[in-house]
Amino acid sequence: MSETCVSVETWFAAFFAGHGVPTATDAVRMELKRFHCERVRDEALALAGNLGLSQRHRTLAAVAGLCHDVGRFPQYQRYRTFSDRQSVNHAILGVQTLNRHGALAGLPRRDRTLVRTAIVAHNRHSLPPALASGGDQEALTLARIIRDADKLDIVRVMLDHFNTPGEKDPVVFLGQPDLPGQYNPVMLETVTAGRLGSYADMTSLNDFALLLLSWINDMAFPWTRQQFFARGHVQALFAQLPEQPQLAIFKKRYFEYYAPTSF
Repeated sequence: MSETCVSVETWFAAFFAGHGVPTATDAVRMELKRFHCERVRDEALALAGNLGLSQRHRTLAAVAGLCHDVGRFPQYQRYRTFSDRQSVNHAILGVQTLNRHGALAGLPRRDRTLVRTAIVAHNRHSLPPALASGGDQEALTLARIIRDADKLDIVRVMLDHFNTPGEKDPVVFLGQPDLPGQYNPVMLETVTAGRLGSYADMTSLNDFALLLLSWINDMAFPWTRQQFFARGHVQALFAQLPEQPQLAIFKKRYFEYYAPTSF
């Protein structure tokens, strides 16, 4: 691990430790995000390695992955929610936090800019046009790595909670109700058309599963899409959905179109 990574890891641990919360439930939710940050760091490193990137770019992937959600800690501490729509944009808050604490001071100016850009872009519905155009290939690649790594681990987190018996945590599921057999036809139409689902169209936990399935349309790298299937995420998400004819047709088409040939 590079000295830069060690420095940022040390800051991250101290920053997290400084965000005390009043209840055991709050602590579990904060720990969920801490572990998520570490997992996204690991996913970003694996993806950067698969792409054959330089040691410098792997370091940037690790730093951006670990720090991509630092805004979640002050967000939850202040608002008791992980919903940006009900509070603040956690990516922007995260960059402001990193700047205020000088957490990236060990990086050259150019690399600080790359990390901040990736963090600001990671939760956007789609990449900003100026970034997506590829004029800055380093920034575009790092942003895509963090977005892909984030998606892979969010699906893991959500499946863990889908499969936990009992009442679903409203903070984790953004307040969506458990309505067996129900889903929003608009969400299914969006995903079937090969577009990203929108949080605004969610009306139930089934819509949340459809939203997560739609993320394959925004995965930038073949390795990410392959992992989405190989880890059983796709199969597990479909297992959350009711057995209805329209959804069965959607599942068949999804596997025919997206499943890797080696799967």
